[in-house]
Amino acid sequence: MAPRYAMSKQLIDTLLHIPDLDVETDVPMSAHTSFGIGGPADALVTPKTSEALAQVMKVLFRAGERPLVIGKGTNMLVLDGGIRETVVKLAGGLDHIEVDGDRIVADSGVRLASLCRACADNGLTGMEWSAGIPGTLGGALHMNAGANGGEIGQFTEWVTIVTLDGELQTLRRDEIGFSYRSSSFQEMDCIIARAGLRLEEATQSEVHEKICGVIESRCQKQPVAMPSAGCVFKRPTNDYAGRLLDEAGAKGMRVGGAVVSHKHANFIVNDGDATAQDVLELIGLVRGKVKDLFGVELATEVCVVGEPLETAASVEASLVSEAVR
Repeated sequence: MAPRYAMSKQLIDTLLHIPDLDVETDVPMSAHTSFGIGGPADALVTPKTSEALAQVMKVLFRAGERPLVIGKGTNMLVLDGGIRETVVKLAGGLDHIEVDGDRIVADSGVRLASLCRACADNGLTGMEWSAGIPGTLGGALHMNAGANGGEIGQFTEWVTIVTLDGELQTLRRDEIGFSYRSSSFQEMDCIIARAGLRLEEATQSEVHEKICGVIESRCQKQPVAMPSAGCVFKRPTNDYAGRLLDEAGAKGMRVGGAVVSHKHANFIVNDGDATAQDVLELIGLVRGKVKDLFGVELATEVCVVGEPLETAASVEASLVSEAVR
C-alpha cells in the first residue's frame, strides 16, 4: 500500500537537530505495543525532556502535521497497515521522578510500575491499585485509570501539558475534569508532559505489602503473561463486561491468533501470530454474543489506530467502525 503520508527529509533533518530527541523511521509498531501487533509507523520520535516534546510539537505544527501520541502502547490496537503520521512515544524518554515529602512529580512517560516502586520506597500510599498495570502516568491521567476503588485523578494536584503548537501550560486540579475512565484531557488538543501527585504517608513495609497483594491478585485473575491490550470493553452500567462475556461463553473463542482469555473473558490475547484484523473480528463476534443474549451493547476500551492493509481494507474498515462504537 502506498503511504498517504511520508515524512520529508527536510522535516526529519529538523527533528534530528532537536536536543534530547531520538528519531526513527519505518518502525514496526508491533515492537511498541503490549499486544505485539501492528504495521510500521512512518516515523517515531522519543523526547527525553518536556522541552524537547514542546520543540517536536512546534516543528510538526508548523509542518501541518498532527502526531499520534503513545506511552507504552498498552491500551491500543495498531492496524496491520501501520501508521502514516508521526508517532510521539513518551515511554522510554520522559521517565524522571522526584519525591518531596508526600508529593511526587513525575514525567508522563513514567511507567506505573516505577511510580509504585517510588511510592513504596518513600513510604507513600495511595497508588497501590496501579501495581501490575503496564501503562504510563500520562496514559493513566488521560483515561483517569483506576482499580479497586482508587483512581489517578483523586491524587492529582497539577498537570503540565504541551499544546499542539508547542506551548507548555500547567493546569491545577480544579481546572481538570476527572470522571469514571475519563478526563477533560480527552477533549483537549494537548499532550500530558508531567504531573504532581499528593499521597499519604505510610511505612515502606505497609506499602510494599499492599503492592505485593495487588500484584498477586492481578496475576491470579488476569492473563498478565500473555500479550494483550488490557480490558477490551468498558464496564457497562450496573454490570461487568467480564461477567457478561463469561456468561455468553466467550472464553476460548478464537479468530486466527487472537483468543479470548480463559482466565478473564474481558481480555483478548495474542497467541503468537495474531493480526489486528483477527482481533477486530473477535471483538465483533463476542460483542454480538453479548448483545444477542443480554441486549447490552459493549463499548470498547481499547483504542484502535492506524491503517488497514489494502488487501483487506474494505473488510477491516467496517470492522473498525464496529469495534470502536
